[in-house]
Amino acid sequence: MQDVVVIWLDNHIDHNYPDCQLTLTQLQRIVDNVIIFTDNDECVEFIISNNHHRVYLIISGALGQYLVRCIHDIPQLHSIFIFCQNKSYHEQWAKHWNKIKDVFIDIISLCQAIQITFPQDEPDTAPISFVPSGKRLDQLNPSFMYTQLFKEISLTIQFQDKHIEEFIKHHPGLITLDSKHSSDVKQLVREYHAEKPIWWYTRGTSLHSMLNYALRIMDGDILVRMGFFITDLHRNIEQLHKEQFVNTSWSSLVFTVYRGQ
Repeated sequence: MQDVVVIWLDNHIDHNYPDCQLTLTQLQRIVDNVIIFTDNDECVEFIISNNHHRVYLIISGALGQYLVRCIHDIPQLHSIFIFCQNKSYHEQWAKHWNKIKDVFIDIISLCQAIQITFPQDEPDTAPISFVPSGKRLDQLNPSFMYTQLFKEISLTIQFQDKHIEEFIKHHPGLITLDSKHSSDVKQLVREYHAEKPIWWYTRGTSLHSMLNYALRIMDGDILVRMGFFITDLHRNIEQLHKEQFVNTSWSSLVFTVYRGQ
C-alpha cells in the first residue's frame, strides 16, 4: 500500500522473540513499510516529521494509555490500534479517542482491521503526453518539459554520500533493508549502496510513492533531495536497456511508450 506507513511502538519489543517475528511477518504481508520503535521520543519525532504518508500506529495498551493523549491530534497520525493482552480493560479508556480504531489481542484481527482502514487506491491523475511525429517540443505540456530539464540537470551533478545522508535525516525510515528504524546514518548509506536503485524503486515502499508524488505535483524541494536517487535510477535503467535491448534481435523494433506517474 503506497502512501501508508505502519509504525509498531512497544518498549519491550525483542526481535529475537518468536512472537515478535511472527507479528512483523504478518504486518509485512499487508503493507511493505513497517517501522518498529522501542523509544517513545524517536517514534513521536518520526510521526511529526512525516509529511507525505498516512501513519498507522500500533501501540501497546499500557503505553497507549498515557501516550495517546499526547499524540492524538498530530495531523499525520491517521489511525491508532491498541495491541495488548487485556482487551476489556483497555477498551474502557480507548473508547474516548476517535482515532483509536479498536483494541486487539491477536495479530490476525489486528491486520484485518488495518486493511479495512487503508484508503482505496485513487486513480492515477497524472497527465500523459502524446508526442506525434514532427511535433515541436515547445508545444508539450510544461510539466513534461520541467521534468526533462530537471533530469538533464541532475545527470550533470556528481552526487556523494553526503546527499544521501541529508535525505535520510529529512526522511528517516525510507531507506532501510529491514523494518527497524535506525539512527546510524552511515550504516543506512551503506544499505542504500548494497542494492540497485531499481530494487529500491520496485520494492513497493514509501520511497517509490514519495518519488511519484513529487513528480506528480512537481514538488521541487523533494525532487532536489531525491536527486541522487533519480540519477541512480535513471542510470540503472539505462544500463539494463543496453544489456537487454541494444545489440539484440529486438533492437531494430520501435517501441511506443507513454509517460506518467
